Amino acid sequence: MPLNRLARDIPFGRLAHRTGLRMVSTIVGQSGRVYFQGEVLQRHRDDHNLSIFKAESENKSFVVKHVPRPFYNLSLRLGAEFAGSRWLRMHIDCNQEEAVLIYPYYKSTLLSLIQNNSDFPSLQRHKILRHVAEAIEELHNKSWIHIDIKPDNILLNWTCDNEGNKTVTDVALGDFDIACKLEDGHALQTPYAIGNAMWRSPEGQTGTGVTKASDIFSFGLVCIYTLGGGPFLLLNDYQELIQHGITPEQATLTRHFSYFGPVPEGLLMQVSNENWRRALKSASRAAEQAVNDDPGLRFTEWGAELGPEAQNLISGMTNLDPTARTTINQVLSHRWWQETN
Repeated sequence: MPLNRLARDIPFGRLAHRTGLRMVSTIVGQSGRVYFQGEVLQRHRDDHNLSIFKAESENKSFVVKHVPRPFYNLSLRLGAEFAGSRWLRMHIDCNQEEAVLIYPYYKSTLLSLIQNNSDFPSLQRHKILRHVAEAIEELHNKSWIHIDIKPDNILLNWTCDNEGNKTVTDVALGDFDIACKLEDGHALQTPYAIGNAMWRSPEGQTGTGVTKASDIFSFGLVCIYTLGGGPFLLLNDYQELIQHGITPEQATLTRHFSYFGPVPEGLLMQVSNENWRRALKSASRAAEQAVNDDPGLRFTEWGAELGPEAQNLISGMTNLDPTARTTINQVLSHRWWQETN
């Protein structure tokens, strides 16, 4: 039976057929489209059923992602709310029986782009940031927060002409594994911090008081990274920190307090857990001592290299008081965008 006929007869499920000496695994989406799984992009260390593959179908590339059932259900909800979004990477097909989501394939992430292309044009970097801001605006306008905004969750395609000029063609904010819809404007309270420690907001490090403002802080860090400030942000040796009894959360908090402090009372009021309040005060004292030793740690000093408008924009996003932090609408209306057109 031809494969396309078999796909029509079996709308869900995994198929396999031989090509030469290889066994090729395929997934049939809800649409009836067949995706031929190829390169393994990521495999979950605890459960090999939760894997990510690059797949081909009709001469186009896709990502096939096996996910836990709760995330599958969350993705269906997100897909319904943000169908047709240009800046949010939603699944375009699925397989309910096996909890599989199929996404468009992007050639790179912002993290790897900046790491591997130090000369990437500044105007193209600004273009990326603008589209990420528009993605966040889409989420926030419907009361969703991403919670894990970081360079490796920003997906990109670009072209390169014969003269080596690079042009970004597609930008999308992806990976909504821990996204949450805030009910009635209430802050998210979790028993533990979620998201990546290096890119979390200060209140996000505590797991309490997480709001839309927490996404804005993370996006401010992404802006710093994209505009060339990666060395100020990245923790490169977690193991060395652990050997000295320092957690990544402690190191990140102290670093952010050094850059964007002093720590305001508004942050402490946002955090309800008394143990975390003490931890924040301790990190604040360590940061102030570091700044006394080296005043150049403040973003007001080294951020000047980004230019006055960029520094002003990012200062608003990285305000340590969540209630005083710039909103996404204020970000998008900032005069820096006109400066970079």
